[in-house]
Amino acid sequence: IGQCVVVSNGSVLAVEAIDGTDSTIRRGGQLGRGKAVVVKVCKPTQDFRFDVPAVGTQTIRTMHESGAGVLAVEAGRSLVFQPSEMTALADELGIAIAALADAGEN
Repeated sequence: IGQCVVVSNGSVLAVEAIDGTDSTIRRGGQLGRGKAVVVKVCKPTQDFRFDVPAVGTQTIRTMHESGAGVLAVEAGRSLVFQPSEMTALADELGIAIAALADAGEN
């Protein structure tokens, strides 16, 4: 399964498939009706030489268009493109960003 899921009120609304993160956000955002959370994490056996989980300004734009209000990424294991621009855009659009540590690391 892909690196992105969209959830709302304890239910999984969309799971990333071959269509990619933006399509997953669009599908889940429509179903979440303004209450969707986008979660982007590594797969359990992620090979960091290929396909690292990544987010950036495009992720935030897609979330805004789809009505998703929160982005959760895995701290220390996600690639953030243009972090200053991404967070500024998220602030402007009212989207919260959380970087969460793997629960197994605590």
